[in-house]
Amino acid sequence: MTDKKDPAEHTVAEHEHSATCGHPAVKHEDHVDYVHDGHKHAPHDGHYDEHGSHRRR
Repeated sequence: MTDKKDPAEHTVAEHEHSATCGHPAVKHEDHVDYVHDGHKHAPHDGHYDEHGSHRRR
């Protein structure tokens, strides 16, 4: 598994992840990632960081 911190494919203006957005939230160290289209995003300074692929267990 890779924990890249590259900008994600969409912006906060296009979609804002939250507890009510419909995407699963996954605890990741000291923050929450949101699973979207098989990969994880984390909010950071007005954009999303890409935190790698997500595999179901």
